[in-house]
Amino acid sequence: MVPTLWVPVGELLQNGHAVGLLSFLARTDGRRSLTRRYRTIIATTYRLHNVLLASPTRSIADEAEVTMSASDRRAFLKTMRTVSRWMIRISLSVGLVFSVILAGAAQERPRASAPDRDDDAAENRRELLPTGQFITPLALPGAVQQFLNPGLAKYPDFVANEAVRSQLSPDGSTLLVLCAGYNTNVGLAADGLNAFVDVPASTQYIFVFDVKGSHRSKPALRQVIHQTNAYVGLVWAPSGKTFYATGGNDDAVYAYSQSGGSWVQTAKIALGHAVGAGLNLPGAFSTEPNAAGLGISADGSTLVVANNYNDSISVIDTATNTVRFEHDLRPYFPDNEGTDGVAGGEFPHAVAVKGKGTAYVSANRDREVVVVDISGGTFGRLIARIPVDGLPNGMALNQAQTTLYVAQDNTDEVAVIDTASNTVTHTIDTRAPEGMLTGTRYTGAAPFAVTISPDQKTLYAVNEGANSIAVIPLTGSRANTVTGLIPTAYGPKDVTLSADGRYMYIINGKSDQGPNPLNLFFDTDKLTTIMYPGGNQAAAAAAAAANQYQLNNNRSTLVSARVPDGDDLEELTAEVAQNNFYTVQPNEHDQSVMAFLRSKIHHVIYIVKENRTFDQILGDLDNGADGDASLAVFGKRITPSFHRVRGELQMS
Repeated sequence: MVPTLWVPVGELLQNGHAVGLLSFLARTDGRRSLTRRYRTIIATTYRLHNVLLASPTRSIADEAEVTMSASDRRAFLKTMRTVSRWMIRISLSVGLVFSVILAGAAQERPRASAPDRDDDAAENRRELLPTGQFITPLALPGAVQQFLNPGLAKYPDFVANEAVRSQLSPDGSTLLVLCAGYNTNVGLAADGLNAFVDVPASTQYIFVFDVKGSHRSKPALRQVIHQTNAYVGLVWAPSGKTFYATGGNDDAVYAYSQSGGSWVQTAKIALGHAVGAGLNLPGAFSTEPNAAGLGISADGSTLVVANNYNDSISVIDTATNTVRFEHDLRPYFPDNEGTDGVAGGEFPHAVAVKGKGTAYVSANRDREVVVVDISGGTFGRLIARIPVDGLPNGMALNQAQTTLYVAQDNTDEVAVIDTASNTVTHTIDTRAPEGMLTGTRYTGAAPFAVTISPDQKTLYAVNEGANSIAVIPLTGSRANTVTGLIPTAYGPKDVTLSADGRYMYIINGKSDQGPNPLNLFFDTDKLTTIMYPGGNQAAAAAAAAANQYQLNNNRSTLVSARVPDGDDLEELTAEVAQNNFYTVQPNEHDQSVMAFLRSKIHHVIYIVKENRTFDQILGDLDNGADGDASLAVFGKRITPSFHRVRGELQMS
């Protein structure tokens, strides 16, 4: 017999016990087995009560606002079918009555492979970003977040930043995550007066995770590879015995193979560009080479690397680990159009190789995808230039290699390219499902990468700017449209699916950097207007060795979770909308406040000082501004003009 709790809701609410009822129901099971679907009934019943009873003693929306978390408040938007599925009895003649089947809740235990999330815990992890957006990294059911800590002995709390690329091995057992950020650690000399860059602890990193078997839900870190420099290139050989990573301004591609159970560098393939050559500009304007995206042929015999600052690709023979030839992507090159003075092929970013002989290269600056025949042993030949609307970044070929998907960050789109005709057949707005957004206000989703599910039925576009992943069916009536959004941590860069397509691995390049009180002005040792205890030279050295420079505080993460189903995706989409204020509706109070402010404030003047905080310059203001005088390195004596403004404008 399933025990049932009957609650005369109408009577309780009329007597002012709404808060107590909701709190009781939310806490009935100390093991938190009262899942979201049951709280949905509660919230929806409240909504019905507010509509059906003519004179409620208090607004049900107010009760819900006070009692429920933001994630639970979204339950108000659930349709009536949810209510009909779970409501046992409603009686409007004697008051609204409902039943919650507690035993059902107690018996419904999370499965090991797809645990139910603790909604309150997820809500408590809602983070406010400096951009004004929110993120909910653990919103996915059963999500696990791991910070990418390389385990440096001298810097145990250091977390690598700017994770940019992830790749799954062909056998589905190993996940690679490439970091290419600031990642510089500074040590303090024995004399306490000097700091130095700790070179062995200031590299880029490749994290190697085991994702087979029980580790699909929570990848197990097996190895961290130190690589001197890196950028966005990472690819497996089809055999799974080797993987390759680009070295950024090392102007090289690194090859790794297994030895003794670990991955070791087996080759450094030099690309042959002179240091300082880059764009071939003179003197101080010269730019170092930058090895960027990588693509590999279907048979693994040919590797193609984008030379980001040389506007070219290098084609590599993987049997000998040598460069066969370099092909310039610009129109002036004889094997292209042979036309001078025309833009094209500049700042190549990503590479995708079709079959064994065709390379697709995203030319970021010129908004085009350059198609090159690389089948010639010693030379390349231009096939086509495919114009796209935005700046093309990451790309993905479908398994049949008939379609290429291209992320375009500044137009919030994915271009769909037919590789037979080399033309764009569709463009997909990655911001949100159709109808969610109105007008042109909500821009800046900035898709950076795209990934296709193993079954080839779904495309995932990584919206770096909106901290979300757009879910895009590739078949059916809603093909090539966004049907849902998945919230991520800050600055997602890539997403990889498990071999069976049931789990997703999201890498995030940034974090809220937070305060850095130990970091001082770079030239603190040269200051004369302020003196730190022990002297300014020692203070400057200690500050540098504190490693609290802004970019040091950026921390990358890996979030793993089961791929959400339709019901979860609906809620996750609402969460992304909430995080980005897509669906915020002005209320009467907000409108009243804004009307008052507009009647009193006519102009807002922003004063921006590059690389300077408010407190560094104006922390010593005494007009009620929220400042800290102890941080005013460039106070009134040094910046009198800025301080004179205080008598003319209200500073805050």
